Amino acid sequence: MKQKQPYNAYYMRTSHFLQNIITQVEQIPEGAVVFKDEGVSGRINFDQRKSASKLLDEIRAGRIRSLSVLSSDRLGRSTSDILNTINVAHEHKVPIKLIREGITTLDEKGNVTPMTMLMTNLLSTLAEFAYLTQREKFLSGVAAAKALGKYTGRKPGSIEDLSKFLSKPKVVKIHTLLKEGIGVRKICRVTESSPNYVYKVKTRMLETA
Repeated sequence: MKQKQPYNAYYMRTSHFLQNIITQVEQIPEGAVVFKDEGVSGRINFDQRKSASKLLDEIRAGRIRSLSVLSSDRLGRSTSDILNTINVAHEHKVPIKLIREGITTLDEKGNVTPMTMLMTNLLSTLAEFAYLTQREKFLSGVAAAKALGKYTGRKPGSIEDLSKFLSKPKVVKIHTLLKEGIGVRKICRVTESSPNYVYKVKTRMLETA
């Protein structure tokens, strides 16, 4: 898809092919170019969806003037993924219009609006809450493994105790992203980790299963 001038885009997503999309279709702004993913779960990262990935490429190339969606859940179900998509758009001064919520994330000068600050702070707080909750579950899992005699502690070749390893903030964050279905390459970028380290986390988590 090539446009000579920056254009307005509209993104729509359905979780299965038979889902009624008339509500989303009715909200397409006049003249907007539509990017549509059908039969795609909101749990799949935005940048891993076929049309959404193309849309991000267009944004990075500077060809998108604005992006409209019916509501934030069309962007995704994961707080971290929604925030990531918003941040990519903002890096290129592309406002996102959430029609149902009545929010436009950037003003006419490309500045973040007060409502956007409130929304992103709320999403960030929810992400932190999910992180702490997941950490508590991990530590409880270690305790349960010990009680059942499944906990083996230090493994040959391991440089630290398993419980200490599992409680590390970065390890908890990596496992949370893995549980959300986020790919290893993206986890490496987000957490500034090597692929080997991410796979190590995945392997060591299995020890408490």
